[in-house]
Amino acid sequence: MISQIDSEVFLGVVQELVGEEAIAIVKMLNEKYEATDEELSNKLDVRLNIIRKTLYKLYDNHLAIFRRIRDKNTGWFVYFWKLKPERISDLVRTKKKMVLQKLKERLDFERDHVFYQCENGCPRFIFEEALEISFQCPTCHAPLINISNTDIISVLESKVNILEQDLEQK
Repeated sequence: MISQIDSEVFLGVVQELVGEEAIAIVKMLNEKYEATDEELSNKLDVRLNIIRKTLYKLYDNHLAIFRRIRDKNTGWFVYFWKLKPERISDLVRTKKKMVLQKLKERLDFERDHVFYQCENGCPRFIFEEALEISFQCPTCHAPLINISNTDIISVLESKVNILEQDLEQK
């Protein structure tokens, strides 16, 4: 069983990663130690393939595990599912590392390029792109001028530092 506060956090993460359809499944699994996909399907009145798809998404995100046994009568495998809310911190850490990598890539891109933009605020262009369009905005046809991206670099550096410090603490 997940505590009330942890449950809200867990449900929020599940909804973000897996989708709204997973909430009822997670709530049902939280009430029981483990359950089969067929039990969940019957109790929630949701098609079995949707239950299975959702359970595998939870499994892929390391938020649920299963054990399987062979049914002696049918010979088919029966899967018993249960939640692993304690794995949420590992998942969050992994996602933070991915975000950090993307931010670093963007920061490198911003540092390595010179940007041009028209005075009307249309999309920015790197030097090579601006050169190809003769330094004229393709949207409004105003001339493109060199713009500073120091504010963007500063924000990205700040976010990178915050994430790096956060990851170092844990």
